[in-house]
Amino acid sequence: MPAFFFHYNKPASKQAGRPVLTVHHKGACLLVRNIVCSVPVRSRERSKQPHVVMAGRGSVRLAGDTAYIEKETDHAIR
Repeated sequence: MPAFFFHYNKPASKQAGRPVLTVHHKGACLLVRNIVCSVPVRSRERSKQPHVVMAGRGSVRLAGDTAYIEKETDHAIR
């Protein structure tokens, strides 16, 4: 399964006037309002911003402003 990580995006949230989350998956940077995660995640520290992210392995599927992170299936973004 491909790796992903997500985090709160402070600059995008300030610009949008509401909380925005960023999901990084297969080289894509996806801005969403909600995340529904069905796979295990763990915190990961990084030396650059954002310094702490939540990371795991799974596929990401977008529906509106929500990212669904789940085990790899045929309908996931590849």
